[in-house]
Amino acid sequence: MKYIQVVTYIFIAGILLSTKACAKQLNASRIKPNIVLIVVDDLGYSDVGYMNQQPEIQTPNIDRLAKNGMVFTDAYAACPVCSPTRASLMTGKYPATVKLTCHIPGMGMEKYLAKLSKGKKLKEAYFRDHLPTEELTIAEVLKEKGYATGYIGKWHLGGEGSIYTKDGIVNAAYHPDNQGFDINIGGCAYGQPQSYFDPYKNGTIEDRLEGEYLTDRLGDEAVKFIEQNKEKPFFLNLATYTVHTPLRAPKKIVDKYNGNTYYAMIEKLDQNVGKVMGKLGELNLLENTVVLFYSDNGGLWGNPPLKGIKGTLNEGGIRVPMIVSFPKKVKSGSQCNTPVTTVDFFPTFLELAGGSAADYPKLEGESLLPVVYGNAAMPNRAIYWHFPHHRKEGLSMGAAIREGDWKLITEFETEQSYLYNLKDDLAEENNLSKEFPEKRDELLIKLEQWQKSVDAEMPEVNEEYN
Repeated sequence: MKYIQVVTYIFIAGILLSTKACAKQLNASRIKPNIVLIVVDDLGYSDVGYMNQQPEIQTPNIDRLAKNGMVFTDAYAACPVCSPTRASLMTGKYPATVKLTCHIPGMGMEKYLAKLSKGKKLKEAYFRDHLPTEELTIAEVLKEKGYATGYIGKWHLGGEGSIYTKDGIVNAAYHPDNQGFDINIGGCAYGQPQSYFDPYKNGTIEDRLEGEYLTDRLGDEAVKFIEQNKEKPFFLNLATYTVHTPLRAPKKIVDKYNGNTYYAMIEKLDQNVGKVMGKLGELNLLENTVVLFYSDNGGLWGNPPLKGIKGTLNEGGIRVPMIVSFPKKVKSGSQCNTPVTTVDFFPTFLELAGGSAADYPKLEGESLLPVVYGNAAMPNRAIYWHFPHHRKEGLSMGAAIREGDWKLITEFETEQSYLYNLKDDLAEENNLSKEFPEKRDELLIKLEQWQKSVDAEMPEVNEEYN
């Protein structure tokens, strides 16, 4: 009988120790911060109220996020078009490294390449039509570290030729739920929505209420994901289809702006940023949640005071709005003027989750946490763009480098170089290549060395050019 009692005591003690250990692990897991990444499509550098460039734009919720967090004045997208930036964000690598340097064409790769190369001395360089599943994504890493992972919105990394599908699905094997995300709502091969109103004609979104607005629906799904995962750390990537064309918004909001649909779309975006932030506040999650607000490339409708638009290597094509909010960790109303770019997000999120970039030697960015926390400056470095593709909007089919205040753009088609000092000439009005040939050549050499190091795909001579 005593033997049975001893065994029983040992058994109960074991359960208690195990329970305490599990509770300790749960608490350790819980203190990992939630990560909410909001990526807007085609939102220009000055298309937010806090920039005070366009008084008609009303973004009170985004402005509040900026007031409560850190604004990055020199934040860049990894590419002047969307798919490469998204691939870079997922992998922590430059688009040239992933070999996905242009937006994946809805019209199909062969047709697109022929169209863009016609009449040009150089042909479009090779690029992939999807994000390879063998690439390690930040979602996969965070999932391994105990995070719930949710992807809601535009993916555009899932194959070419989406306009010939009835639902945007070219190959579901390339969707977010096969790249580390527990759920995928909206992510397929589409680069723009077939419809901004239900029915959406999107195979990864169930139609719910005819006439419902897509931006509102994605906001609702983001709130739902937060509610469902409030007891554990989560990574939410809300990637809005807005403000990409076609320009569509509810009539009531369009009328408010005297027919300006673009401004109406921005207001609906802002409302849903507010919806997400409101839910985080309601659930008392704000203090343990990092929110990063960002755009995948420059705006299409002008980016004052910058030169150029989406698709160009000028500042207007690649410099984007960016905010980081983390209450009690990030100083409210602070500002960072250090150049940062898309490849920095993977190591930043990794460090937030308790990991180390040293364990992932293929990452090409730097953690932003020392800057975000105000503890240290970013290391001196150059950042790069490789865009061997033709666009009609301005400087394209080329590459660029920024180091310090200096920026160099080299154009492949014309073999011309453009050197700017952004501190003195943010609008890129004065090409200093002839005035500072040594600086031009120094940056050009660094750019070419980097291109070789990542085995960047280069354009070939177009034999049909005449």
